[in-house]
Amino acid sequence: MAAPKQDINLRGGPGTEYPILGQAKTGQAMPIVGKNAAGTWWQVCCVAEKRAWLLADLVTVQGNATSVAVATDIPTPAPQPAAALAPAPAPAGNLRGVLVFSVVNWDADRWEMKQYNFATGETKFLGEWRTMVAFSRDYKQFIYYGWPNVMGDRPGIYIANPDMSGERLVIRGGAYPSLAPGGNRLSAQGGGNIYVLNSDGSGLRVLMPGEYPSWSPTDDWIAHRGCYGPDCGLWITHADSGERRRLTAGGSDGQPAWSPDGKQLAYISKDDGNFEIYRINRDGSGKTRLTNEIHSDGLPTWSPDGAWIAFRSDRSGTWAIYVIRPDGSGLRKIIDADVLPVWFLEKMAWRP
Repeated sequence: MAAPKQDINLRGGPGTEYPILGQAKTGQAMPIVGKNAAGTWWQVCCVAEKRAWLLADLVTVQGNATSVAVATDIPTPAPQPAAALAPAPAPAGNLRGVLVFSVVNWDADRWEMKQYNFATGETKFLGEWRTMVAFSRDYKQFIYYGWPNVMGDRPGIYIANPDMSGERLVIRGGAYPSLAPGGNRLSAQGGGNIYVLNSDGSGLRVLMPGEYPSWSPTDDWIAHRGCYGPDCGLWITHADSGERRRLTAGGSDGQPAWSPDGKQLAYISKDDGNFEIYRINRDGSGKTRLTNEIHSDGLPTWSPDGAWIAFRSDRSGTWAIYVIRPDGSGLRKIIDADVLPVWFLEKMAWRP
């Protein structure tokens, strides 16, 4: 038996290039009936009377699976659409600025940080093994997590100029960094807590338990996910006083992203069965669902003018970046951009 450690996709074959057949819920027991030659994917039974595949790293195996045979009915992946093979997508119309994101390069077996220029449709490589990106309010500072794969014994949170020059370590460890409006402080998470510290690495202190910290672009309130007693959902907490205000009551709510004017947030929630993009006012009013798909939508970030929200989705069978208006209109695909199955702590950032 295989039991997922989290809600994960069931695919038509052993790889993300195969279509999604459905979703396995956390702890759901499914009989293992096969594996791929590398032993990295389990074949399970059944989804709509079809055998499906789960990534082995994301499931707990119950019983002895050493004798499971390699499946002989592995289908051939469908050819990649011609649009996905194009070296440079067409410019995205009235969209402006540069979107910075991390993408999985399966051939090189690494994360790569890239930027997409909406005006030209060009994609530029920025660096390897750098993820969880964010900008300061004036877009002059760029913060991210640097992995030990390239940082050696100094993995952690780094700050650099937008062109990646002047890279410096702020603090070892940590995750999901977000800069204060003035760029002199930042929030980060680690070990189940949210921390506040100065951008030179000094003054580290615990603010509260939680995850997904996102510092407001206009003041010192930090949006985040947290559970305080039975009350789970999104909250905003003041970086200095610790005053806390509740935004949502969804246990799955996460990845809050502020609008440039600090008046609204985009976030993800499974209120309707799978991860979708929602928008809400900072006082908790006006909750609006923006996407409606059976697949996963996540990692929202706002355009600098507040006219668009970019997000990642596997709705086409492979992960890609999409944009949508804050009212839910104007949905369009921008570029293919694969992620690891544990994509929840990834981030994107949009600058002018």
